[in-house]
Amino acid sequence: MSLVSTLVQDSRVTAELDKFEIRIEQAGIFDTFKRQSEAPGGILTDELKNRAFASAGRATTVPVLNYKDVTVRSTRPLTISADENTSAFVTITWTTLAYGFKMYPAQHFNNDISYQQDFDHKYKAMMRKFIATLEGLGNTALNAAKTQVVGEVTGGHTFASNVVSETGISNLYSSYIMHDLIPMMASNDFYDMGMDVVGNQGLRSIVQRMAGFGQYNNEDKTLPFENKLLHWSNQISNASGKNATGYAVADGSLGILMRVEPDSIMQTRLGTSHEWDIVELPMIGRVGSYMYEEAVDASSVAGAATAHLTRTGAQNFDFAFDVAFVTPYNSDQATIASPVLKFDIDTD
Repeated sequence: MSLVSTLVQDSRVTAELDKFEIRIEQAGIFDTFKRQSEAPGGILTDELKNRAFASAGRATTVPVLNYKDVTVRSTRPLTISADENTSAFVTITWTTLAYGFKMYPAQHFNNDISYQQDFDHKYKAMMRKFIATLEGLGNTALNAAKTQVVGEVTGGHTFASNVVSETGISNLYSSYIMHDLIPMMASNDFYDMGMDVVGNQGLRSIVQRMAGFGQYNNEDKTLPFENKLLHWSNQISNASGKNATGYAVADGSLGILMRVEPDSIMQTRLGTSHEWDIVELPMIGRVGSYMYEEAVDASSVAGAATAHLTRTGAQNFDFAFDVAFVTPYNSDQATIASPVLKFDIDTD
């Protein structure tokens, strides 16, 4: 074999041909929870966030007061009767998310894939699954918190199975339910609060068609976006016969809590190379990290590429956190309206 042939065969460049192998989804629901958690005047206090972050190993409960109805008198009695409030405790429900992987530095000694490329790919795969899992948990929480009461279903829509449905429109760009979200929220006594609207790609399509209209067209359809922040999620599914589905959420109604293990907070370091810490994951926030090094036989890890690594160094990385999606306390969902309204759209 000529020298030229050898050089050509060994001339391999690093490119990004695999950049679309792992794609992180647009997490509109998780983003909505995070935004409302960080906004002033929300349902979570800084004290609760800080205490929850370091609460591993014990239950997290929050005292709340129940709704009460009172009787207005038409008399002025001398003796006033007692009318005490009733209270309850809300227990925060935590879900643990964790993932870890190994790195073998010597595996990349004579390899076209660098250590950093290998690490980044494993890290990106982890991030994709974390985000997808968080989005699914948020969707479950939103669906469970959707209002079972609407004071006035405006615009000729229907309300069944705790979902407001727009029907009877001849085409999707004629949809007007976005106009009616604020009035329907107001009918439940959620007034002028602004709102987050998170929907699937079907709703996004409708919104983009509306955005094509403006003040210089025969019909201005940009008004439906007033006082609304729009988010998109691929985890909101359409029921049969529906073209779009979404949630309208009054501002300051949602929260998300996170916590890590005690050793991460303490930044424990052991002489055996084991160490814990807190790191910032993009899009997610502060999570716990755990790392240690060891000597291993990696000869069977990747076939012929690592057959020679009968004794080599391995680095172990793990990331873990507990998360809780918090929605407003409701002592009687069947009679007390929630600030989360689920809606869908279909065409005849």
